[in-house]
Amino acid sequence: MDDVLPAYSGQMVIFARGEGRMQFDDGQVAEASDAFFLAPLCQARNFSISGPATMFGVSLNFRGWAALTRLPVNECHDRFLQPDGVLEEQAAAKFSSLAAKWRDQSLDDEAVLEAMGDIVRRSLSKLPAQHLTVIDRTLEWLSSSFKPDLDDLYERLPYSKRQSQRLVAQFFGQSPVRLVRRYRAVRAATLLSLPELPAEIEAEIREAFYDQAHLIKEIRFFTGRTPKRLQPEAGSAVRDMLGPEGYGSVNLFGGGQDEQLGVDPLS
Repeated sequence: MDDVLPAYSGQMVIFARGEGRMQFDDGQVAEASDAFFLAPLCQARNFSISGPATMFGVSLNFRGWAALTRLPVNECHDRFLQPDGVLEEQAAAKFSSLAAKWRDQSLDDEAVLEAMGDIVRRSLSKLPAQHLTVIDRTLEWLSSSFKPDLDDLYERLPYSKRQSQRLVAQFFGQSPVRLVRRYRAVRAATLLSLPELPAEIEAEIREAFYDQAHLIKEIRFFTGRTPKRLQPEAGSAVRDMLGPEGYGSVNLFGGGQDEQLGVDPLS
C-alpha cells in the first residue's frame, strides 16, 4: 500500500508484521523497525506498507511529545527515532521487545495496549507550568482564525518575542509564521472534506489564500492531497487523520465556525 501521511503529531509505533517505509528529505527512505518513534511531521510524507501488516501505535499530542521525549521538535522532526535515543534504558528495552512478544502471541492485543500505556505513563516528565502555557495558548491562537495575528500570540505568551519564537519552534517544530501556514492548510483541508460546507465558510477559506493555485499548493504540501481528492480511499491508514478528530489539539472549527457548522465548541 502506498499513501501519504499528512503533517501530523509524533507517533510511538510497534511493527509486528510487514514492512514499512517513509520517504524524507533528499529522497532518503527510512525503514520501520520493530519499535520506533515517528517524530512530528512538518509536511506531508510518502510512505508504503507491505503486508500483511500488523502494527500498533500511540499518537502523542504536543504536550505528550514534550513530556515523553523531552526532544525539541525543531531539532528532530520528520524522521524515525530508535527507542534507545528517546527513552531511558529500561523503558527502551521493554518497548523494543513488544513486537516479538506480540508476534509469538506471548502477549495478546490487550496486553500490548497495557504495556504501551505503562511505558508512556512511567516515562512522562513534568513540564514547567510556563511551558504548558506556551503550548496551550499557541494552540488557542492557531484555533482563532485562518490568519491569526502574530502580535496577538506574543501578547498571550509570558515571554519576550524572541523567547516566544524559540519556544514555539521547540514545541511545534516551526516558527509561528510557518506554523500558521501549516494549520491554515490543515484546517482548510479538513473543512473542504466535509460533505456539506456552508458557503460562508468556503468563502472564508478561499479568502485566506492568495488564489486557487495557492490553496491547492499549500494543501498538497501539508496533506499530500489536492482539494478534489481530500478523502483517502477506504482502508487508508490516514483516513481518520484528515477528519476533525485527527487534529484534536487544534480546534479546527474555531474562529466562529462552530455555530455555522452546528458544532458544540464545548463538546
